[in-house]
Amino acid sequence: MFKLGEYDDVTARDLADRLREMKIRVDIRPSIMADLTINPVLQGRFSELKNEIDDKEIKKYEHYLDSIRKTFAENPDPEDFYKRYLTHAVPEWVKFVERIDALVREGIHADALSEETSSARSSQEDASEAAEGPSAEEALHEETSPEAAGTSGEVYEDEEFDLYNLIDKKDATDFMEWVFSLNDLEFDEDPEDRLDDPIVAIPVSPSDYSQHPMLRTNVYVTLEKTYDLYIDEWSVLTSEDPDEDFFNEYYHEALEIISIHALMLNLTESPPSGKADMESFARMCGVHMDMESGIFDIDASDVAEDLAKILEKNGVIKIKGDTIRWKKA
Repeated sequence: MFKLGEYDDVTARDLADRLREMKIRVDIRPSIMADLTINPVLQGRFSELKNEIDDKEIKKYEHYLDSIRKTFAENPDPEDFYKRYLTHAVPEWVKFVERIDALVREGIHADALSEETSSARSSQEDASEAAEGPSAEEALHEETSPEAAGTSGEVYEDEEFDLYNLIDKKDATDFMEWVFSLNDLEFDEDPEDRLDDPIVAIPVSPSDYSQHPMLRTNVYVTLEKTYDLYIDEWSVLTSEDPDEDFFNEYYHEALEIISIHALMLNLTESPPSGKADMESFARMCGVHMDMESGIFDIDASDVAEDLAKILEKNGVIKIKGDTIRWKKA
């Protein structure tokens, strides 16, 4: 069977249901996988690291450390500590998220108003047609459109800048977690003097600090349950094509399904002689489509023997030694 991918429980079951609706045989197999994170860092007292790290870089982490101190000074509820910390450490990121949330709420509100407007207009259709100026629905669009609101477009104007915000947010989050772990801090406890000159860890390139006495490699391993989703290749041949919704939700999976379908369809057609050796069959295990939108190229030569066994199991070919014969030839 073809391994489509690894998913969490909810996604695997949703995808499996969608595939079964397309008449594709599906098998879900749970497994445990390890998620490894490897972080080369310089670790030590902040006062010591200030002389070892580039000035621009150390200022960033000094800012993060000050943000932790400010957050503790405000004495927030433990569940609010992280968000409050980010407002000091990466305020641009927090503002960006708030803008997105506001636009989502605005969109929901606009949809509700649009439904109310449509209902009202249908009951007063004659009066609406006689009225001059834009309709209520058009006016609503003008008020809530990106151009009129002056915010929707802004969210994506500085995509590169927002990407840097995302990187800063991750750096700030990692730094806070290390400070808490290395200094035995808790959200709901007084840090006392532990933040005066705390032990910190700052990511570095190991090649730049290969012999440095403060260089450490922190390895984090998290075991997670995952669900491997397999599909039967032969059932793909007679399955329904992925629809637009499936493409929108599972784009890569849709392309894989189309690839298998095209490959299996190609292999069921016998060559002129009706037979081939395994080397020739391997060369047949590929499809090249030069389309207006681009190239679609499939190479399955490395799994030719596996594909031959699938075809034999489903009565398309007969394998005898190194010879493959198509039964319909």
